Amino acid sequence: MEKRHLVERARNGDEEAFFILISMHKEQLYRIALSYLKNKFEALEAIQEVTYRAYKNIKK
Repeated sequence: MEKRHLVERARNGDEEAFFILISMHKEQLYRIALSYLKNKFEALEAIQEVTYRAYKNIKK
């Protein structure tokens, strides 16, 4: 499925599309967070916070 289509669906309130997008990028998000934070626990917390903020603001 095309990412652009998933983003549009997520912006329209489709939670499944949002979670598909997140799952598509979770490994990359984790690697980036870990490279900055150097701590597995803090990296996971950062990803959780970013995911929450993205979910709350996807319509913007």
